[in-house]
Amino acid sequence: MKKWFNPVLLVVLILGTAISAGPAFGGGIDNKQNFSAAFAGSLSRNAAIDEPDIAAYNPAGMIMLKNGLHVELNIQPFTFDYDHSYGDETNTASPSLVSPTAFAVHKSDSWAFWGAFTINGGGGECEYGNGNIITEGIGNMGALGMFTDGFPTSQIPSGAPGLNMPGGTLSNEYAYVESYDYTFTTGVAYKVNNMLSIAAGIRYVTTDKNVDIHGDYTDPLGNTTHVAGKYDQEADGFGGILGINIHPSDTVNIGIRYETRVNLDWETTVADDSKGTVGESILGVFGRQDGQSYARDLPAVLALGVEWKILPQLTLTPSYTLYFEKDADWGDQNDSVDGNSYDLSLGLRYDFNKKWTGTLGYMYTDVDMKPENFGIIEKMSPALDCHTVAVGGKYKWSERLAFTLGLAGYFYEDDTAPAVIATPIPGNPTITPEVTYDKVLYQCAIGVRYTFF
Repeated sequence: MKKWFNPVLLVVLILGTAISAGPAFGGGIDNKQNFSAAFAGSLSRNAAIDEPDIAAYNPAGMIMLKNGLHVELNIQPFTFDYDHSYGDETNTASPSLVSPTAFAVHKSDSWAFWGAFTINGGGGECEYGNGNIITEGIGNMGALGMFTDGFPTSQIPSGAPGLNMPGGTLSNEYAYVESYDYTFTTGVAYKVNNMLSIAAGIRYVTTDKNVDIHGDYTDPLGNTTHVAGKYDQEADGFGGILGINIHPSDTVNIGIRYETRVNLDWETTVADDSKGTVGESILGVFGRQDGQSYARDLPAVLALGVEWKILPQLTLTPSYTLYFEKDADWGDQNDSVDGNSYDLSLGLRYDFNKKWTGTLGYMYTDVDMKPENFGIIEKMSPALDCHTVAVGGKYKWSERLAFTLGLAGYFYEDDTAPAVIATPIPGNPTITPEVTYDKVLYQCAIGVRYTFF
């Protein structure tokens, strides 16, 4: 086993780290599921048995691949708009990013071994050049005097200074977050009999999150203070994967996958240019203190899928994926989630001939989190219900080489958080106004697979 496994894992690590990473989409609040061009073109891979990306979706189904070493690389460009609308103002983040994934599977008769690089959580990069609802709230809190010297809150670090006086305004607002959960997975699948195969694997998740929120606060006397709340968070953890593939006939295949929760304890480091400033005071109010740890687990996942060949050339592929956010430890945000998120999808695959295949897909994502319960990360990248449509295709150049293309549009349902009102102060009682969150995302994904027989 060692003769081939080390090179397989090395290929995955090289492909996965050679490209600057972006976000993956489709999934719960934190979990992501968009790992391949085949998924981007169909939105339903939980029972797939045709390409090495099934290491992420249906690992026990790898037994159905042909004997050999299958290597796959996917590149996924994204472009999206995140909108925060409040009062007469709408602030937008519109980055374009690229996300890579890589898979390697060695199949030999009754055994299959795999390694994979994916991004299973985080939202990539998000930048609001003119600020957003977070900076709006900070400006209003400053105007109410919440960050002046001597404000009585135990959350403000001892000795941290405040602003000069209440009644001022915040200008030159800026908000940025970068968040990735880099995931490395390896495992084995075994053919029990012609109908049943099983799989088990272990994954390592290493995470990185950077937040930069700043602006200039000018008090009623004209004194200006630069307010910079910057911090980094890092965490890592291990999890397990179990899979079952049931193949009762040539026309039906059933895939089951369970991913355990990954315990993540985020170590927080406040940036040097925020330490000892009013920015550190503000981060304290938002629950971010230097040297403190905050739990935010990557939730467990249960995935079910069926592939049903209803005609010789036409295959129906429904999938259901459930994210156990209620069971994850999210620290002081545990009560923010009302229920577990899920994806419900339906794909169609049509084989035009031995070389060309076309796919269509629809997916509905339900995220059971009210916008008034959003934390900093959810405000930057809103957790919203979503309707996704997709089209894709695969071209088999030969038995060894295949190319896959997927195009998807994610259309999120906007949602509104009510205004947050402070203790009434004449003339300015509102800390955060009513805000409507909205976003839309477009994706193009390209996958290349090569098999060494």
